[in-house]
Amino acid sequence: MKNFSPLSLLREWLSQQSISAIIIPSNDPHFAEYVPDYYKSRAWASGFNGSAGTLVVTTSDAALWTDSRYFMQAEKQLFEGITLMKLKMAGTPSIEEWLLSKLEKSAKVAIDSKLFSPLEFNSLKQSLQPLELIPVEDPFTILWKDRPQLKANPIELMPESISGASINEKCDKIVNKFSKVGEFAFIISACDQVMWLFNLRGSDIEYNAVALSYAVVTNNSKSIFIRRDALTAEASQYLDNQGVNILEYSTFESYLKTLDPSLTRVANLAQISLCNYLALGGDSANFINDIEDNGYISHLKCRKNSVEAEGFREAFLQDGVAWCKVLKFIDDNIESGELNEYIISEKFKEYRLLSEDYRGESFEPIVAFNENAAAPHYSFDSPETSAKISNSGFLLMDTGGHYKFGTTDTTRTIPLGNLSQTQVDDYTLILKGMIQLAMAKFPEGTRGAQLDILARGPIFTAGKMYYHGTGHGIGHYLCVHESPQIRMEESPIVLDRGVVISDEPGVYLEGEYGIRIENVLHIVDYITTDRAFLAFETLTKVPISTECINKELLGKEALDWLNNYNSRVFDALSPYLNSSEKEWLSSKTRMV
Repeated sequence: MKNFSPLSLLREWLSQQSISAIIIPSNDPHFAEYVPDYYKSRAWASGFNGSAGTLVVTTSDAALWTDSRYFMQAEKQLFEGITLMKLKMAGTPSIEEWLLSKLEKSAKVAIDSKLFSPLEFNSLKQSLQPLELIPVEDPFTILWKDRPQLKANPIELMPESISGASINEKCDKIVNKFSKVGEFAFIISACDQVMWLFNLRGSDIEYNAVALSYAVVTNNSKSIFIRRDALTAEASQYLDNQGVNILEYSTFESYLKTLDPSLTRVANLAQISLCNYLALGGDSANFINDIEDNGYISHLKCRKNSVEAEGFREAFLQDGVAWCKVLKFIDDNIESGELNEYIISEKFKEYRLLSEDYRGESFEPIVAFNENAAAPHYSFDSPETSAKISNSGFLLMDTGGHYKFGTTDTTRTIPLGNLSQTQVDDYTLILKGMIQLAMAKFPEGTRGAQLDILARGPIFTAGKMYYHGTGHGIGHYLCVHESPQIRMEESPIVLDRGVVISDEPGVYLEGEYGIRIENVLHIVDYITTDRAFLAFETLTKVPISTECINKELLGKEALDWLNNYNSRVFDALSPYLNSSEKEWLSSKTRMV
């Protein structure tokens, strides 16, 4: 753990405000997974820069809660004096339990009203009793002297030829859905939802094709809150033609205060800030909690239309070409002794840039050799400290790109030699789980938790498991993570036709190695008998390593699937490769 932290500044502020503790989450006012640097207060205050975690600081103690993806990273990065709390592990207290054990009954606990939803606030307020939970304004405005500024990058139009629907067509669905309640105002806080609804894309947040924005849709109007001077002329003209009111991003809260009190407010109360909830009238206003499938727009945008689906197919084709070039580069240079994790991560960007449709990485590339891959979300501290790669063990690569018509996310673990039988078997079991899920046929209405065991079950037979989810939805040139999910925990969100979702079982042995294999799937119609059944179309077009497979353990059905998959990868990619690359791919996709 590091020796310096700004905890003393926070504690001085707590004392000045007569407050005993503050809870600092990872999100911004839009409740996204990734946030602008301006809102990375938790990282600044704790030293831990993973995307998920909550820091709690009292006048004498501090602790950070995060999940299994980040245990190893947090251990390395946390400042001195901060205790790591491992979520979902036996013996780990909740934030509320920890605070109740540390503070006197009359103590005040602060939260930033822009970073907590009313649902979170009310739940925390109840469970923290007799402690007093109070909303405050952002203290880091004062404490963080070199705080980054918010970006204002260009905001571009995603034309209907790529989005597959107009703004008016999408807004009509919202009006048809909620007009039965009378006059309403539909409040949208999530930037990816605003971008999808208004056919826009931006780059205000690293790895996410979004601009900072809000929106309000009523029975007869649609308003977007955005930096108008950042809109391209084409985007601005399109919004005007669709009858959209374009208002400045900074005016959103004041606009909410002017809404007619008689309007029914429709909002996802888990995705609107307490600050904006109060601006809308708070508990005294008439609210409908928009919770269907994580919100109605989430419900719409996760079910890709035929144009969006075709865009994904093209994106995975182009990304597969880049992957092949990287994998061949590794094979050609593995004996040189010069390869490291940084060089390979940069090669992905280099080869993706060969496509004029490439729009940037969809998340920070994960390139992890041997024991580094035991951290599911590993990242090296600097190019100089990235691990040298030798011809021994496993190399895990998890990376994706944004293309103007789709977003990709692929993981491959490749064997580099000198593997134990246990490593071969673990690789085989993870591959078998990935294939079993990909082959699933299931009735309409099936939820992710009902299919999760297909991917997780094989590694269970070795007495091992992974603690992250098996699959997540993927946005259409938007955010790489969206609903629905495939995971052990129950969720009411169904796996419906049109959904694009990952399939990524793994196994991680601290200090030794990690294995994860990920393809992305598109849910399509399968067959209709007395009810409709669905199936998965595999979108990913990257060869799967076959050098370390225990064929008996994998089984004939999965082996046949693998051979067929690799054959289809060769057929799809070979027209876009030069002769040496084509020869290499042929050797990697031959039947086993």
